[in-house]
Amino acid sequence: MSVVNFNMARTIGQETTTTTTITTTASRTKHRRVHFWSKSRIDSDVSLETLRKVRWQWSKVKAFLRHGRHEDYTYNGSFQEAIKPVLIIAQIFALMPVRGISSRFADDLNFTWWSLRTFYAMVVIVAFGITSGYLVVFVTNVQFNFDSVETLIFYGSIFLISLAFFQLARKWPAVVQEWQIVEDKLPPLRLGKQRRQLAHKIKMITLVATMCSLVEHLLSMLSTIYFVNGCPIFPNRPIDSYLYLNFSSIFHFIEYTDFMGILGKVINILSTFAWNFNDIFVMAVSVALAARFRQLNDHMERAAKLPTTVEHWIQCRINFRNLCKLCEVVDDAISSITLLCFSNNLYFICGKILKSMQKKPSASQTVYFWFSLIYLLGRTFILSLYSASINDESKRPLQIFRLVPREYWCTELKRFSEEVHMDTVALTGLKFFRLTRGVVISVAGTIVTYELILLQFNKDDKVMDCYEE
Repeated sequence: MSVVNFNMARTIGQETTTTTTITTTASRTKHRRVHFWSKSRIDSDVSLETLRKVRWQWSKVKAFLRHGRHEDYTYNGSFQEAIKPVLIIAQIFALMPVRGISSRFADDLNFTWWSLRTFYAMVVIVAFGITSGYLVVFVTNVQFNFDSVETLIFYGSIFLISLAFFQLARKWPAVVQEWQIVEDKLPPLRLGKQRRQLAHKIKMITLVATMCSLVEHLLSMLSTIYFVNGCPIFPNRPIDSYLYLNFSSIFHFIEYTDFMGILGKVINILSTFAWNFNDIFVMAVSVALAARFRQLNDHMERAAKLPTTVEHWIQCRINFRNLCKLCEVVDDAISSITLLCFSNNLYFICGKILKSMQKKPSASQTVYFWFSLIYLLGRTFILSLYSASINDESKRPLQIFRLVPREYWCTELKRFSEEVHMDTVALTGLKFFRLTRGVVISVAGTIVTYELILLQFNKDDKVMDCYEE
């Protein structure tokens, strides 16, 4: 009996041990399974989280691209929107250091002295001033001839232009805010084509003028390279010879180094752009002012043959007076730039026409000279026409008033007509002259007069090559 009980106890113990072992093994397996699935779930959560981040970032990129396309191809027709690319390019070359130019709203514009673009502009102005000072000393003490005076006039005018644009930058936010107030009161532009027309026109003017300026500068470089190859300043150092020749008047006083040579070329590039940008800016402002007068004139022309009221013509007259006052505000801000623009062009046209009588030593110099002269003449002529278009559009209401039927003629229209007839709305050159169509004939007459005088003093029949004394 005891043996049986012992065997039963042993059997029960073995079963208990087996059960415990099985339970422990199952527990371990279950733990491993739980650990595996928790690890898989964690990895899956990380992957999902990464995927969500990627999708979220990609949605931001797509939204930005959609936003960019919408902003790029949707126009509100404002002047601030149209002039934006012109000012962006200007700031690359240290002109017009105004903040907020990328905005479509004039209220975002401001000028501050504590700005990187302001510091950049001031450094370039100082560089132009130092260059002009050295050239004054060179002309008065070393060499006085037509070429040296021409170089002095070029850099001296660039120094004055950069100062004028810096001064304009301080006034520009107030000018554009006044412009936006006047624009908001004008009859709205109905079609998208009308709203983007001004921006596209200013972009085309800027693009064509900048490309022509670039071609002119490249041709000038080719002409200089030809001279350097034949007459190297430093033997076997063509780059140094080229850089030295760009600023030879300055290197008469200071020692040439690689750094100073590169700095001189940078100043030369900045001054070349400033010389061309002067005309581009006046053209852009003239086109924009003429467009605002045209906007009001088109509105009046559409309503002229229809039944109109006195209130309609009162509102039109108020808008016209606002545009006239805006033209005065803009002229007060940019009249010095306009004067520098026309006087500069007049001087260099006379100088280049005088040199056209001389034989050129190379084909590259001939191509550069005639391209530069034709470009300068065309640029001045187009500038004169664009500037005169403001006055043309301001006189156009006189033609529109003739379309009004007799039964709708009123005293307000008579006052409006007399006001348009008596006023002369136009940009000026520091109040010395008004930019009307007559100025084109005046400029042409002045060029011919001065050319006849200069030809009497012209003794050079050929541009000297380096081998000729």
